[in-house]
Amino acid sequence: MKLNQNECTVEAATGGGFFAYYKDNLLCSAYGETPDEAFENLERVIDDFISDMYMVEEYV
Repeated sequence: MKLNQNECTVEAATGGGFFAYYKDNLLCSAYGETPDEAFENLERVIDDFISDMYMVEEYV
């Protein structure tokens, strides 16, 4: 899933690095050493989350 910058928030983490989270689902969050890395990791987390949702839907 390709995210727009306005769909997520990237903030500086307390211990260093950056924390990114998806505004529509706070369960989808990721960490990275740079803002770009955190954003890319968040895209992967969201892809995995969506894949897992489809697997559950197919199972039910």
